[in-house]
Amino acid sequence: MKYFISWTHSDPVYQQFFPNTRVLISPPNVSLVWQLDRWSQLPQELILDSGAFQHHRAGRHPSPEVVLTQQRFMLANYQHTVGLCHLDVLMIGAKGPTEILHRTTQSLEHARWLINHITQLGLPDYIEPIGVIQGADVEQIFYVGQALAAMGYRRFALGSLAGKVANARDEVLRRAEAALEAVGPRLHILGVSSVPIIESLANSGVESVDSGAPIKEASRGGIFYSQPFRRYKLPSDHFREWSRNYGFAEILDTPFPCDCPICREDPTYLLDPHGKIAVNRRAVHNYYHLRWAIEGPASI
Repeated sequence: MKYFISWTHSDPVYQQFFPNTRVLISPPNVSLVWQLDRWSQLPQELILDSGAFQHHRAGRHPSPEVVLTQQRFMLANYQHTVGLCHLDVLMIGAKGPTEILHRTTQSLEHARWLINHITQLGLPDYIEPIGVIQGADVEQIFYVGQALAAMGYRRFALGSLAGKVANARDEVLRRAEAALEAVGPRLHILGVSSVPIIESLANSGVESVDSGAPIKEASRGGIFYSQPFRRYKLPSDHFREWSRNYGFAEILDTPFPCDCPICREDPTYLLDPHGKIAVNRRAVHNYYHLRWAIEGPASI
């Protein structure tokens, strides 16, 4: 299984440490003037999603045209293969069958707009459209996946799963299996960071996943290690959110042996509780171990 790091403009540029990094970017997570050519080193693979989660959370309703314009602006002179998601509509918070049907219909209309736009007006061959499957249950996910495949999509992503990871893990796997049955193995899972679930998804045949877990947990004082995968927290009251949500994690007083770029320079960097530089260093370390857990040591 491939692991994509979900990236924002304030995160470390992971491919400067790991040249074979795969990156997913949501347009709302970068400024309106940000472009890929700001990077001195490009990632091995790239996905641009539509920013549906951020738009939903902010109560915004952009048009498919606006989203595509921003995605293409971000690409600048990038001419390598990039997966491009159409504007999808999340199921999170949908109330009742009428609203669910409306959101499903709207998402499919946006998907049809993008595939027709590509067919009629043309986009460069290196842009691969990704059909995003949004559904409120297993049956709807299967139907939406088939509908996207019938439109001509050959790459797919499954969304609206992040909120179910903690409380409905079996449902996450059931939905992924329904999507796989509908569209085949070229399936990406959006925004899932639980290693046990990722392992199960890999066993089911899912092609790739993404998450922003390395930076999110680094900002909470969380530190990852692999072989086996495990999480620790810093000995600091500064990270109250981590203490509240991850009280089971052991406190790390002394870093373990590690070959990541940060620990090779100075492993005590991991224990610095203050400042963005310290958070980004922990994020690079966390990325190293999360990717090791997902893809194995040969991937690093």
